[in-house]
Formats: sequence, structure tokens, C-alpha cells
Amino acid sequence: MTRAFYGWLAGATFSTFGDATLFFALGWAASALGPHVTGLVLTGYTLPRAVLLLAGGVLGDRWGARRVLLTCYFLLASLTLLLAAAFSLTGTTAALLLLTAGVIGTVDAFALPAAGAFPRLFADDASLSKAMALRTSTQQVVTLAAGPLGGLLVAAAGLVGALVIDGLTFLIAFACLLAIRPPLTIDATPGGSVVKEALDGIRLAWSEPVIRALLLTVGLTAAFVLPVTSLCVPLLARSQGWPASQAGLIVGATVVGSLLVTLVVARLGGFALPGAAAALGCLVAAGGITGLALSSVGYAAVLSGFVQGIGVGLFTSHLAPLFVASTPRSYLTRLQSLLSLAQTLPLIASMNLLGGLATAGPRIAVLTCAAGTALAGATLLTARSVRTAVVGVP
Repeated sequence: MTRAFYGWLAGATFSTFGDATLFFALGWAASALGPHVTGLVLTGYTLPRAVLLLAGGVLGDRWGARRVLLTCYFLLASLTLLLAAAFSLTGTTAALLLLTAGVIGTVDAFALPAAGAFPRLFADDASLSKAMALRTSTQQVVTLAAGPLGGLLVAAAGLVGALVIDGLTFLIAFACLLAIRPPLTIDATPGGSVVKEALDGIRLAWSEPVIRALLLTVGLTAAFVLPVTSLCVPLLARSQGWPASQAGLIVGATVVGSLLVTLVVARLGGFALPGAAAALGCLVAAGGITGLALSSVGYAAVLSGFVQGIGVGLFTSHLAPLFVASTPRSYLTRLQSLLSLAQTLPLIASMNLLGGLATAGPRIAVLTCAAGTALAGATLLTARSVRTAVVGVP
């Protein structure tokens, strides 16, 4: 990796921390006004991202990922500092919290596809797996630390202080990106109808067997893997009489397992057949989730969480570079926006489904997650174009 890549990675790490702590601060401030307000604020953050992601992908291909990210970092820095001033003058109101969530979610819709495509500007096919695994591992570390650090930040400085510090992290990210120039370039797409260009991206994704299968698999894993730690583990822990600390250990073990795999891939590179490795990761994760559902003692649940994390690490560290390498360069950010949508929309539906199943018993919900994760692995294995794909080889 070049110095320019590490410079961008440093800025991206700061922006990830800013996003994560801001999300925590908004949720915490809204919770003081009641659960209804909390739900509205968090929805106000998520909904604009889902609606505008395709437009964000079109703009990234039209302007270039670096230009879009520079604009988004500058906007996030400016807006969070302005909002901090507004909160200090008016106090914490539901209307201002909802406005903040909507503004940040809107800018994120344009930043996320560009950030997902950015490693391609530094890495050829041979080094793409290492570059993306390094980015993923740093994101995991930052996300793991952002929760407790965000809590300390809000406790010490309140929402206004959190917004100010978040604004400074985005300024640092802007400065890091402004100082570097990626060694590779991508020709911008000609201007035209945003709707037409977004539809072109959807048509390309549907017509390419590898991309189509990867998006379907991402949707399945988002629906059935992501709710395990956020929804199922707390419910399972309560049903088993485990304390909150035990639930935290299970979630932590999952993160550690995933982080270990991504660090190994970042150091040594991935398997020769990334599609097959991603499928194996789904099956390993399904085994860990099944073990979690059947665990009656805490240490077994922690071990199952670790196994699940290893599977998730195998899946993400091999699927992401295969997806980017399979994408024509002029469609990079548009297809990254589809990838983000494939993670967002199924999750919204599955959270409600699994919540309903959990009323009959948390184990049923967890076993459903295991079955859905295994189905994701089977989908990759039955897609020969994915199973035999080699990054860098047509």
C-alpha cells in the first residue's frame, strides 16, 4: 500500500468515528424525550440514506469519488458545528433532533457509495483484497470503540460537545483527503438524467451473474446476520437469565472473531477463490449462530459468538473485493449504492419479522437467522460464476 492510501485511511477512520459517535449522541438525546421521539429520530437518519443512495451513486460516478467525499466531509463538518450552535441556543428539542438526523442522513447517502469505491483508486486487482480488508478491520475497531467513547463524550460534554468534536473529526478527514492524490483514476460518466443513470446501474447489476448473486447474498446476510447481535442476543440473554455483561461478551466475541480474520487477510491476502471463501464464511457463521441458539451456559454462547464472527470475517473480507473487482470502473459508486441498499432494506423487514418470532421464544428467532445465513452460503455455492471467480482473472 502507498502512503496516499494510508493517508486516506486515516481520514476515513476519523469520519467513521464521527459518524458512529454522532449516531449514538442523537439516539441518547432523543431517548430523554421518549421512545416515540427516539424512533422518529433514528428513522429520520436512516430513511434519507435509503431513498438517496442511488442518487449518491450516480453523483459519485459523475463527479468522481474523491470530489464527492471532499464535499461531503466539508458539509458534515460545517453542518455539525452549525447544529451545535443551534442546540446551545434553543436546547434539545424534538424538531431540531429530527432536522439534525435528516441532514446527516442525507449527506451520508452521497458519502457512503463514494467511500465504498475509494479503495479501487489505490489498489489493483492483486492488492485489492488486502486494501479492503485493512479498511474493514479499521472500521470494525473504530465501531467497537465508538460506543463506549461516545457514551463518555456525551456524559462529559453533552450533545453540543459531541457535535463540536464530531465536526472536528470531519474537518480532519477533509484535510487528510485534500492532501493526497490517489494514484489511479476513473473516467467520469457523462452528465444526463439521474434516473436513467441509476437505472443503468440496476440493469448492469441484474445482467451480471456475479454481481447479481453477490447482491442477493448480501441482502440475505444483512437480514439474518446483522440482527443476531443487535436484537437476538439481548433477548436470548434475558430469557436465559444472563446479565447484560454476558450479552456484551457474546457481542464482543463476535467482533473479535471477525476482526482477527480481516487482519489476517489484510496481512496475507485472501483465498484464491473469494466466492467460495465467502460461501464458506456464511456456513461457518450459520454454525456459530446455531450454537448460540442451543447454548444454555454463558461460555458456550461466547464461543459460538466467536465462531460466528470468524464466519462473518471470512464472508466480508472476500465478498467485498470480489464485488469491487467485478464492477466496471465507470459504475463503481452506483453499484456501491446498490450494495448499501441491499444491506439496508432487508434489515428493516427482518427486524420486524424476527421481533415477531421472538415473542414465541428467542431461540426460534436465532435459529431462523442461522437458516437464513446458511441459505446465503448455499446461494453462493450454487452460483458457479461466483464459486469459480478469481479476482484479476476474467
